[in-house]
Amino acid sequence: MENKLDQEAMRELNRKLVLQELFNEEQTSRSEIADKISLHKSTISTIYKELDSEHFIEELGEGTVSKSGGRKAQLVRFNRQYGFLMTFDIGRNHLRYLAARLTGEILSHDQIDVDAEMSYEDLKRTMLERVLRLGDLGTINGLVGISIGIHGVVNDNRVAYTPFNRFLLEHDLAHELEVALDVPVFLENEANLAAYYLRDFHENNFEPMREDFAVVNVHNGVGAGIIQNGQLVRGIKGAAGEIGRMIVFDDHGWQEAGYALPVHFEDLYSEDAILRRVSQSKGRAILRHDLFALYHAADPVVVDILQDWVKATTTMLFNIAQYSALSAFYVHARLIAGIPELFADMQERYQKMQPQPVTELRYAGNSVYSSTLIGGIALTTRKILGLEDYNLYFLVPKVSDEFWD
Repeated sequence: MENKLDQEAMRELNRKLVLQELFNEEQTSRSEIADKISLHKSTISTIYKELDSEHFIEELGEGTVSKSGGRKAQLVRFNRQYGFLMTFDIGRNHLRYLAARLTGEILSHDQIDVDAEMSYEDLKRTMLERVLRLGDLGTINGLVGISIGIHGVVNDNRVAYTPFNRFLLEHDLAHELEVALDVPVFLENEANLAAYYLRDFHENNFEPMREDFAVVNVHNGVGAGIIQNGQLVRGIKGAAGEIGRMIVFDDHGWQEAGYALPVHFEDLYSEDAILRRVSQSKGRAILRHDLFALYHAADPVVVDILQDWVKATTTMLFNIAQYSALSAFYVHARLIAGIPELFADMQERYQKMQPQPVTELRYAGNSVYSSTLIGGIALTTRKILGLEDYNLYFLVPKVSDEFWD
């Protein structure tokens, strides 16, 4: 019995290695795969036939004859038409989605504005309508999986905490969508998905995978996705990275100013909090584009509030760096996207705190709006293929952040 189990485990390992090679190479052949992972021809043939019968293999035609002569190799790769997946980002005021191939190419994307009046049933119905509207997108298996980015804590594929869209706490969204669509559905914290994006999607194929870093998202709330030794750090019950909930003040002066005690970092320094503070100062509703215009007009109130944001955010990152010693922080913030000089101010402060920091401070400017969605491609693909712990090289999708703004 033990030998049989060992054989089955080895066979499953070999299958995953073959699938990994198919996925990572633009083109390869059966013999090249066998040589790379040191498999006998009979073993590779059996696995190849199995994967081919499951539509994982796309034939590209014959290659050239090698210098030693012999038959031309049949070139193959992972089948781009195997199926497609969808990734959603449920924000306070938006529902964004991508449809993409498992390898990363984006097939469709859109954004829907939502408001406080939207109910859970409205949200679920909208998601289902968007999925069904796409059909099979010309693929063999059609939709094969879904990921959903949640602005809050996810545990056991359910929403455990969120500061808004609180109706999600009362429902098992993943299960309900799985029943309706007959595909696996994966919920994950939006900053964690952004970390998957930074880890798995590289402009240059075969760039070394980033092993130790954190993505810090400053949007409606403040959160971090942490990668250590190449793996996502989820913490107890998925709560790692909730840095916006750090207590910064606990005195009654802030209570008199209208804040509930204790005052958390994101109560003062999330994008929502900054807009709220400026709105209170101006006596009118200030939107993000208004904030940018006021800053560029050198409005003293806005300049002071944003410089306070720079100081507080930089200090928080410096403190986290002291006990984490990660290689880098990648900051995602729409405030910086609209006012790039804020990041220069942040870097200057950071350097003064520690002239030669162990942890670099970087701005992830190419993916402020789409990193959560694209990270969902990596999560879902890995889950579907059973390759969660394997190095995979995804094709870098191109989505202009201007589309989402």
